Amino acid sequence: MSQAIVTKYIGATNTRGSRIKATAERGTLSIPYPHEINSGDVHAYAAQKLCEMFAAADLAQYGIPITKNPWSRSFVSGAMPGNKGECHVFID
Repeated sequence: MSQAIVTKYIGATNTRGSRIKATAERGTLSIPYPHEINSGDVHAYAAQKLCEMFAAADLAQYGIPITKNPWSRSFVSGAMPGNKGECHVFID
């Protein structure tokens, strides 16, 4: 699997609080901004939550144990140019 995950901050509106959106080719996940987490780690946290969602879906649909799921691998993160969010790629 060679999908990257892109995360971006979405500011608050009149009806919704600020959030982080994580996107991969397989799908997306938007989570409320996790204020309890160090601001330098929130994008990686959102990417991890997206991976957990995919791994849980694979377990339910195909019986793939989470420990053997390709979405359960380690990844590295880096900023995108032009303040366009962060990109997360698997390293193993």
